[in-house]
Amino acid sequence: MSIFNQVQWESGDSNPDASLPSRRGRNNMEWMDEPDRQEFEHAGLKCLILRHHELGHLCGYVAVPKGHPCYGKDCNYIPYDDLFPVEVHGGLTFSREGNGETWEKGYWWLGFDCAHAWDLVPYMPLELPDSTYRNFQYVREEIEKLTDQVATLDFIDWQFKWVWPLLLPIRTARRIFS
Repeated sequence: MSIFNQVQWESGDSNPDASLPSRRGRNNMEWMDEPDRQEFEHAGLKCLILRHHELGHLCGYVAVPKGHPCYGKDCNYIPYDDLFPVEVHGGLTFSREGNGETWEKGYWWLGFDCAHAWDLVPYMPLELPDSTYRNFQYVREEIEKLTDQVATLDFIDWQFKWVWPLLLPIRTARRIFS
């Protein structure tokens, strides 16, 4: 049951607008029929779509295991970002260790949200003209793109640690890696 339907059900009101903030006459309320959470795997990494509990927008997350170059890194300081910037809707806005409740423990979670300018946020009092609701399908596609990029960073890290030194002359390699 969606959090929006649950609030409606708990209030006992048949009018969905009565117990929730105004939707300002929106005709397409597709978020009402979407789930609040979905877990899946892509490129060998755990992924999560989660609806914000107050504003109703969707957020996307990917989990990296210990040993991954992004593990423990702030979302503003991703390794090799100057060479291969991580591009996802609105940029990375979240990084933290799993707490065992919302995010599984033993992983470092990187994420983004869909509450930026021109994103239609279901229960936000202000709305810009021409704003667009970022639905489940859109968020899943963005998570898959993010996951592919994060998996590539792991490969690049391996390349820099093991392959590049072999390609450099020994004297140069000693200077760089000492």
